[in-house]
Amino acid sequence: MKDKNETKNQLIQELNLLRSQMLQLEANRQRYDQMEESLKQSDTFYQTFFENTGTATIIIEEDTTISMLNVEFEVVTGYTKKEIVGQSWTKYVAEDDLERLKEYHFRRRIKPDSAPRNYEFKIKTKKDELKDVFMTIALIPGTKMSIASMLDITERKQLEKEILRISERERQKIGQELHDDLGQHLIGIEVMTKVLKKTLEDKSLKEADYAGEINALVKEAITKTRRLARGLCPVHLVSNGLSFALKELAKSTADIFGISCTFTCPEPVPIQDNSRATNLYYIAKESVHNAIEHGKATQITIDMNNVDGSVSMNIQDNGIGMEHDRDYTGLGLKTMNHRAKMIGASLIIEESRSGGTLVSCIFDIGKNQREDRG
Repeated sequence: MKDKNETKNQLIQELNLLRSQMLQLEANRQRYDQMEESLKQSDTFYQTFFENTGTATIIIEEDTTISMLNVEFEVVTGYTKKEIVGQSWTKYVAEDDLERLKEYHFRRRIKPDSAPRNYEFKIKTKKDELKDVFMTIALIPGTKMSIASMLDITERKQLEKEILRISERERQKIGQELHDDLGQHLIGIEVMTKVLKKTLEDKSLKEADYAGEINALVKEAITKTRRLARGLCPVHLVSNGLSFALKELAKSTADIFGISCTFTCPEPVPIQDNSRATNLYYIAKESVHNAIEHGKATQITIDMNNVDGSVSMNIQDNGIGMEHDRDYTGLGLKTMNHRAKMIGASLIIEESRSGGTLVSCIFDIGKNQREDRG
């Protein structure tokens, strides 16, 4: 009888233990179900967010392959998701930008802060077209993967280029009118006052002195008009184009500020696009202004070199150089960068090895002309 009671008690304990374990399993199952539901909701949330950012977005693996993308990226490139997943992002980048972006990719995985977070480049589409995009990219924390979001700015860039062309055309028009219209009127008045002065002198009248003063003032007005016309339209008004305009810039800078400013160009640089030549002139002019105003330079050299179609325009000074506490985000530098981008050039501003600052504007002489024809 005692053995039966012990067996019964043992069975009851085992049943209670089993019941407890079953309750624990049920509780765990419910918790797992809740976690699974939360994960599904989270996945749905992030998938919805990923698909509806309004920008072309991709996930890039360490080996450069694309593992995820949204519909916007399909729209921008013209490729389908099936065609893109597993492919390297290098397949979709324009040749001119490829090496720069590859360097950023590897630098970002070694030292994230060493690669820029935002930049522009051209993307290749399935139709072999090039589109301008502005990208924001960052590493996903705890991984070697990065998420990149791209905004198609092709239309904006085209509008910016057109606005720049219109403004340059109007500037040239005003400069031309100053030179051909007002300038000629002033020359006529100058001749008339000169004749008047001589007539009054022949009659020994004291008013001849006033006529001489008027003549001198008109001559000064002619000089100022010519200078203003050349400032508004520095390249268009002269037959020798950009080289002559830069030579004049160097000469006028030396005369006005009493410093050494020279221009050298060993070989002619044939720039057929007047808009490009004008933008290069203003980049040089702003660089010279910065060298004097901020760099306190007393010697400035401007040179242009053409090596197999690759042209570099360099402005170097002997000023105080690039001070680390100076703000380099001013309107002048932004305008220089904007002008360089509009003509397909690279603008580099750095400390010169010999002291001072070196501004280099580098471009392919045929690139802008090919794009304009296209």
